[in-house]
Amino acid sequence: MKRGLQWPIGIALVLILSAGSNIWVALVASHDEAFAVEPDYYQKAVHFDDEMALRAESARLGWHVTPALALGEPGRVGTLEAVVTDSSGTTISGASVQVLAMHNARASRQLTATLADAGDGRYRTSLDAVRPGEWELRFLVTRGTDRFAVRSRVDAAPPSAK
Repeated sequence: MKRGLQWPIGIALVLILSAGSNIWVALVASHDEAFAVEPDYYQKAVHFDDEMALRAESARLGWHVTPALALGEPGRVGTLEAVVTDSSGTTISGASVQVLAMHNARASRQLTATLADAGDGRYRTSLDAVRPGEWELRFLVTRGTDRFAVRSRVDAAPPSAK
């Protein structure tokens, strides 16, 4: 090896090792279920005024969604039931209810579903939720031209603890 060549080679090796370790850390972090990015965050930012209008409409309507999450077990899916009421406590039937559900510790695994009208303001769906703990549920209720959005937190116990 030529005299004085070891320094450039050493610097090149340090840079290659540094870049390689950064790539490795990025790969490990991107495959972690606990790491999550808000879906379509750029489009949500572009349509921020629409989100603010939906929040204002939701506040004006004053509806309430009361969720109940029953976790499933391996081989059996769980269920989500929600009762939708207006500001006076009267149940709301005939609405379209959609939900985005995610466990707080595994927010990258997001479940979406449309709840079926079970009558008397109750809406139900099957949900592949098996992890006990706190869940965030994002509801969008639509009836006619009225749209109501709300986020709820539910602490779901394991099926055997109920």
